[in-house]
Amino acid sequence: MIDWSEIDTVLLDMDGTLLDLHFDNHFWMEHLPRAYAAKRQISLEASSAQLSERFHSGRGTLQWYCLDHWSEQLGMDIPAMKKELQHMIRLRPFALEFLRKLHRSHRDVVMVTNAHRKTLEIKMENVDLT
Repeated sequence: MIDWSEIDTVLLDMDGTLLDLHFDNHFWMEHLPRAYAAKRQISLEASSAQLSERFHSGRGTLQWYCLDHWSEQLGMDIPAMKKELQHMIRLRPFALEFLRKLHRSHRDVVMVTNAHRKTLEIKMENVDLT
């Protein structure tokens, strides 16, 4: 059990902790493969296989999180494509209530993320974490 009396600063990850991962999962696993298939005039199955191979080969590197990298590699405007789905960005259940409770407790609260700045901007335009 956490002894909250010993904690003065709380670090919270953005994706999966504060924000629901549905937006990201849908974008990378469904939306992008469909758009890539249409652009390359290949089947959805071929598109998904090609993208999966690319994604796995770069996993664990800083470039893997870089939208500019993927835009260049795929010849697609990834930030613009993410904006198309921005209506899907949602807080996780009870995230706002938890943040408000932390705020009332006078603890320092810091959101951390390895998300690309453009992704962060899109998400912050669509959710209110205050």
